[in-house]
Amino acid sequence: MREVNCPVCQASIFLDEEDKKGDTVYCSYCGSPLKLSAKKDDEELMAEEED
Repeated sequence: MREVNCPVCQASIFLDEEDKKGDTVYCSYCGSPLKLSAKKDDEELMAEEED
C-alpha cells in the first residue's frame, strides 16, 4: 500500500491504487486538500498543500 505524509499535520495518508500525480486527496486527520506530485524522474508520490 502506498502512503504519503500530510505537509500540514504530518499524518500518514494511505493512497488508493488509482491515485496518481496531479490528483487531489484530502488528509483524513486535518481535512487539508493536498495535491499529489512527484520529483522529476521519480515515481514516488508526495503531497503538497493545494493553493
